Amino acid sequence: MADFALSKLKVALDRIPAQFEGKVVKAGFGLLGQPVYEGGASVTYVAAIQEFGAPARSIPARPFMKPASDSHKSEWGKTLGNGAKAVLHGSATGDAVLEGVGLQMQGDIQTQIEATDSPPLSDVTLLLRKWRRAGKTITGKTVGEAAAALKAGASTAGAPTTPLRDTGLLVASVTYRVGQS
Repeated sequence: MADFALSKLKVALDRIPAQFEGKVVKAGFGLLGQPVYEGGASVTYVAAIQEFGAPARSIPARPFMKPASDSHKSEWGKTLGNGAKAVLHGSATGDAVLEGVGLQMQGDIQTQIEATDSPPLSDVTLLLRKWRRAGKTITGKTVGEAAAALKAGASTAGAPTTPLRDTGLLVASVTYRVGQS
């Protein structure tokens, strides 16, 4: 009887590594294709600039990936641990567990993007947003035009002031993928 119980336990325990071996879950940008902004810049490129900044272009860092990871990695670990228990009991597959963790990661990154509100946007950025909403095509040349317009007294009133959320494409482009490591 003891041999049967140990055999059954071994089969159950072997289920866990077999379900997760060589698999990984990733969340971020460009995992399921490469969306682009109207001007042609990839969302991955823009996300990297926002995360780390571009001092040469006077763009400050507005991190959201690292804060999301730092704030939620223990929760992601708990979800994975609870999922491993479900795999042990035969009520879930490793892929289903990793899909759940990926969905949780995606949501937490999107929430962090929505919560990021500093540093504030420059007046040039605000004016460019205002112009784009009015139908003007924004190019590299337009940035200089906006700076000149501000010096001449142009107003940024009515421009959306929240960083990272102007078009909604950044938050909508966060994805996850379960695959081989």
